[in-house]
Amino acid sequence: MRPIFSIIIATLLFVVPVCAAEINVVTSGAFTAAYMELVPIYERETQMGTTINAIPVRLNRGESIDVVSMAAPALDQLIEEGKLRAGSRVELVRSLIGMAVKAGAPKPDVSTVDALKRTLLTAKSIAYSDSASGVYLATVLFPKLGIWDQIKSKSRKIEADPVGGVVATGEVEIGFQQISELRPVKGIDIVGELPPG
Repeated sequence: MRPIFSIIIATLLFVVPVCAAEINVVTSGAFTAAYMELVPIYERETQMGTTINAIPVRLNRGESIDVVSMAAPALDQLIEEGKLRAGSRVELVRSLIGMAVKAGAPKPDVSTVDALKRTLLTAKSIAYSDSASGVYLATVLFPKLGIWDQIKSKSRKIEADPVGGVVATGEVEIGFQQISELRPVKGIDIVGELPPG
């Protein structure tokens, strides 16, 4: 049950060699906080400026990208489509899916599969990401728990923004996203990771 999304890097299938120290990076949300910490170090060491590229779909527009950092399932799809070089994949970190509530709100129990099911069934509203972690929740985990039909109407897929944002404002009671994407959001408490099982 413990979903782990590997964050990996791959280079494009047909990368043109670059002589300057400038590199083009696209990253999914799970790696954004770490990327933002690396940017000033890179700028200082290379005297090169940066442009933040948050969404890897830029590959579909034909942009030249040197490094892609994203969840393994999405990266595997790009490799399968021939947009990235298969042999260049490197696993960087593992990022678990976690649950968050508004700061100061009671923290529901998610320590076991049964506790998670009870929490989902009793929650007034649920949010999940439109990224790979959210796809996993909506298409694999929630149906596997046998409660998707019961929680679907109170569940909301959050597109392009961090799930923690709608949790912090109180728009939804509980939210799910990779813990690395929840951590930088102010106004929420991370309850914990999804249970093993």
